[in-house]
Amino acid sequence: MGCLCPKIGKQMYQYFSVNEKQNTFQSTSETTVFSTLFFKLLMRFHLFCILFLVLFLQTATALHGQNKINLHVKAATLEEVLQQVRAQSGYDYVIRPEHNKKFTPVTFRLSDMELSTMLQLCFQGQPLGFVIQNKTIIVTDTQQERTITGVVTDSRQIPLAGASVRIKNTTLETRTDDKGVFTLDNVPSRAILEISYVGYEVRQIDLSATDAKNLGPLFILKQQIASLHEITVLANTGYQKLDPSKATGSMIVIDAKKIQESPALSLMQRLEGQISGVQFNMKDNRLMVRSPNNFSSGSYDQRSYSSPLIIIDGFPAMEQQLSANPTGAGRLYATNSSASILNNFNPDDIASITVLKDAAAASIWGSRAANGVIVIETKAGRGGRNTINFSSTFGTTAPPNLNNLRTMNAAEYIEFEKELYDNKFYPDPATGWRYGNLTDALNTMFQAERGEISMAERDAVLTEMGTRNNRNQIRDNLLQHAQTQQYNLSFNGSVGGAQYYASVVHAKDRPIYKENSASNTSLTFNINNAYFNNKLKVSLGLNQTIQKSTVNDAAINAIKPGTYGLRPYDMLFDANGDSKARYYMFTPAVTQERFESQGYLPWTYNHIEELQYNNDQYDNNLTRITGSLNYKALSWLNASLSGSYQRGLRNMESLRDKESHEMRSLINTGTTIKDGKLVYGVPMGGKFVTSNNKSDEYSIRFQLDAAKTFNEIHHLDLFAGSEIRHMEGMGYLQTRYGFDKDTYQSVALNPIGEYLTIYGYNQRFNIQDAPINISRQRFLSYYANGGYTLMNRYYLTGSVRFDDATLIGVDRAKRAKPFWSTGIRWDIHQEAFMSDLTWLDQLSIRSSIGTGGSVPTQGTSFTIYQSATPDPYTQLPNGYFTVPANQMLGWETTRSFNTGLDFSLFKSRFGASVDVYSKRSYGIVANVPYNSTYGWSSLSFNTSNMKSSGIDVQVQGDVVRNNQWKWHSSINFAYTTNEVTDNRFPNTSNTPSTASSAIEGYPIDQMFAYRWAGLDDKGRSQIQDLNGNIIDADGSTFNFTPEDLRYMGRLTAPYFGGWSNNLSYKNFTFTARVTANFGHKVRWREVNSSQYPNNTAGFSGFLSNSKALVDRWRQPGDEATTNIPGVVNTNFNSIDRFAYADINVIDASHIRLQQLSLNYDFPAQLLNQNRVIKSMSIGVTAANLGILWKKSDLDIDPEYMFDGQYQSMPPVASYLFRLNVGF
Repeated sequence: MGCLCPKIGKQMYQYFSVNEKQNTFQSTSETTVFSTLFFKLLMRFHLFCILFLVLFLQTATALHGQNKINLHVKAATLEEVLQQVRAQSGYDYVIRPEHNKKFTPVTFRLSDMELSTMLQLCFQGQPLGFVIQNKTIIVTDTQQERTITGVVTDSRQIPLAGASVRIKNTTLETRTDDKGVFTLDNVPSRAILEISYVGYEVRQIDLSATDAKNLGPLFILKQQIASLHEITVLANTGYQKLDPSKATGSMIVIDAKKIQESPALSLMQRLEGQISGVQFNMKDNRLMVRSPNNFSSGSYDQRSYSSPLIIIDGFPAMEQQLSANPTGAGRLYATNSSASILNNFNPDDIASITVLKDAAAASIWGSRAANGVIVIETKAGRGGRNTINFSSTFGTTAPPNLNNLRTMNAAEYIEFEKELYDNKFYPDPATGWRYGNLTDALNTMFQAERGEISMAERDAVLTEMGTRNNRNQIRDNLLQHAQTQQYNLSFNGSVGGAQYYASVVHAKDRPIYKENSASNTSLTFNINNAYFNNKLKVSLGLNQTIQKSTVNDAAINAIKPGTYGLRPYDMLFDANGDSKARYYMFTPAVTQERFESQGYLPWTYNHIEELQYNNDQYDNNLTRITGSLNYKALSWLNASLSGSYQRGLRNMESLRDKESHEMRSLINTGTTIKDGKLVYGVPMGGKFVTSNNKSDEYSIRFQLDAAKTFNEIHHLDLFAGSEIRHMEGMGYLQTRYGFDKDTYQSVALNPIGEYLTIYGYNQRFNIQDAPINISRQRFLSYYANGGYTLMNRYYLTGSVRFDDATLIGVDRAKRAKPFWSTGIRWDIHQEAFMSDLTWLDQLSIRSSIGTGGSVPTQGTSFTIYQSATPDPYTQLPNGYFTVPANQMLGWETTRSFNTGLDFSLFKSRFGASVDVYSKRSYGIVANVPYNSTYGWSSLSFNTSNMKSSGIDVQVQGDVVRNNQWKWHSSINFAYTTNEVTDNRFPNTSNTPSTASSAIEGYPIDQMFAYRWAGLDDKGRSQIQDLNGNIIDADGSTFNFTPEDLRYMGRLTAPYFGGWSNNLSYKNFTFTARVTANFGHKVRWREVNSSQYPNNTAGFSGFLSNSKALVDRWRQPGDEATTNIPGVVNTNFNSIDRFAYADINVIDASHIRLQQLSLNYDFPAQLLNQNRVIKSMSIGVTAANLGILWKKSDLDIDPEYMFDGQYQSMPPVASYLFRLNVGF
């Protein structure tokens, strides 16, 4: 073995030195061959294991079912019992006459039980024993060594599988099997037998005071009255399960019951406001554990910081994005096509969620743990009777009220257009055929200018237009009530010793935009079994998710500024009720006389008809398979082999129908007339774009676990192992023209071919089909974790992990990185000097320190070459380098220190946890300027360091707790701060919109703004520098430094938390949840800069219609009464500087009523009248109920800042109705 390990290590080193991405390989042929053979063998081994396990389970299940006994007797003698046994099993028996006299008659109703177990129950408490030899049961006198066998049940005598049975102050311990049966050998005569089960009262039996004859085989546990800490849910780190009350690190466990108390459709909504130190952003579907540790790019006001690592059943999920909808459909936007991990799993399938916040808790995940870890454990099979559960949820949400839009009405918008007309902003479209068509109001003004109508007629027409309001037509024809239906069916139980959990869920979503839809179907199947007297445990898990969605942008385009946007006076239907067709490309006269009369396709746009075209179809097929073998080699040593395989298939089909305006316009533009006939440069038909992406990922892990107690006061928990992870992806994009949706036929085209346009010049197709992209990433890790407990009150833990990855530089010293942690804990309440404080249930202090990391994804250690279409002139192969090699790139690392206090009082009626932490992050990766003569203007480097600190507080208690009333309240609060302490490349940003890199001395989530100096006499923005010098709209800010800008605060709330209440009376349960965010800033988008007139003649489309423009500057002197720039003589600087001025930054502090819920559980007395339904409940939930308090006096929602577009409006209240039935 000593000779073999170095060879294997060398081969593994060569394997993980292979860098592959986008068809780029840097490896020797020997390594490549080794890698290829290795993975081929691995895949064959994987398939072999699956087939072997299936056959093994089938065979073992069949064998397991043999020698099972059903014993139904009443006051039966020993011989009567043995006669039944012989009749069913074929085993003979030998007894003496006096044995029958000594035997006390028994009454049993036992089913499907092993022979030996059944006999142990029959002889329990009897002055006799037995042995089995050669299929013969020989009855003997009382055994010298005491063996205790029993069945643990609840009050209804339903077996409790997995109950803990132990002899106090000894190492004798076991758990009940799926029939609730346990056996303990070599039990001393003077001992305390303790039986415990989650959710039930602990039962203790003094064996020294109990005569063996009176120790019955049935041990009944009473269910607990739910209180604060009585029900202990084990935390799951992905590598081990442990009691969170014994952990040295900071972690929070959310069990299935708490998840179900919040019956929202998505996991994000269920968790929001319930976890201290975890900040949720429901608008952007993001969350952050504690504080940011690195910088992530994005738009300045919507930066996305690295999210925590998501673990599903012990392995990292392939998808790490978050989602707020079970079908992927957005709240207001069209259906979101991207898959996400929390979207892919049914909340009803989840057994627990563990949030690992500090180094001691999360460092075992090494290079991916710096941002925290969220571990999700799905439900596993359990023993006892088989159960079926069905739930149905229906949700509905009205679209946001269009009357609440902060936009101009028709009369105000016409007046706005008239100012532009008066200042010659638009040319007369009648002066040239190439001019696009203008709005109805502008065309009326030009008609009067040309003398086609009188001024009085013009004014009359404009006045009539100003009275119009198209919002009702938009609401009725483009929008709809959003609806979501979800159906869940699950099965749980055991068959032949195998425990299983299976579920199928189907969700159907209809967003608020018409002709958009989404659906999600997910299947989950988990099975586990034990063999060879529970020495070998086998588990398998499968999750299959199929997502389908349809996206149509016609409704969105109609109600936002842009080419196809409806002005306030544009109606969808005319007076006769017919949908209106509009001219955009050219005026009606040009369109009809120059084109349509010559045989061109109709060149109008109909908002109603477009709902039937331009559909994008997204199909996601996600598969996840997990499996494990766990062998109990010794009483204190386990060995396990586990693995995970994930595959994602994502297909997109974008069809632009031939009848769509987009294709009619494209075909018409490429159609010319030759010899009196139409010549089509663009093939007649539709455009069909397909995208296919496939990703595969698998992990294999081998681990040893040891747990042993010495001298009854020393306890060790150790585990160590190694794992490899391989990720591979492939994708491509194809475009077809002249597509016939009925025959799926298309016309072959030269991607760089040209066609003659109506304007007289040639145009290329420029089909930008993506080449086949292949990417590969590999990780190798070694890890170890240990915990030592002294006298059940002093705890010491430590962990180390060694990560290697192909993304980091070729030099292994840069690639391979060790991460570590250590922690201590003292349970003060266990001390003898605390025994008199009967009101104190728990008092513990803990502290930890350690490191975690982040994998830099902004660059790679190798050059990536991208092939492209051939050169249009030489036809030679073409390509370019997309990412340069950067071998200096290294890990981002974070060192964190955490100290915590946990306590509970008055029999767990009140309790709290407080954590104070400090973090230091090193080697933050950011883009920095680079010599552009090398081909890139910026590159990614490890450039910065930062520090952060904060406090997490979780307080909960039972305000009222009696037989009828229960009121449980929970409050969590967090404070976090951060600062960049070093930046080797000084910030060169000179505008707030680009000040998005790390700036030394400021938080990494900083917000800067221009120093506003009012408007000048031309109605244009003015700002000032640090010294008070005025810079007008024509002035440059090239020499600005961050000091010339004004620091406004942080983008993320430094103070945040939530308050949850659960009030129960008899069978009714009412829950309420409030969330709060304080101390951060947002920009008030008072004027929508999208489609804002910038003095460019012919600026077309639906212009910005922000209500604030009513108060815009119009003439000299207005600058004294308004800060809204004028639209005359303006430029980009004037608009941009006003948008990013300090006067438009507001305090975003607010408190929000997030959810109210009422649930009714049908009483057991009512349900006991039938033999089918065992439980049933109904409930209703209202969510997004609005703001209770906000710091700003403005009539805005700081979490959903309106930017002039309908999509940015705050959500309205949504309602969920839920039915749950158990069988």
